[in-house]
Amino acid sequence: MGKNKKANHSKREEEKANKIVKGIFIALIVLALITMVGYAVYG
Repeated sequence: MGKNKKANHSKREEEKANKIVKGIFIALIVLALITMVGYAVYG
């Protein structure tokens, strides 16, 4: 039972890490788009 609990916990941690990584990727893409639009408008 102890092993199963540990496996579930690490799975949850992994999912949390994946969400954070996905969030960072989306933020970077949005930032790149804003930068490109900014250069196009003000460049």
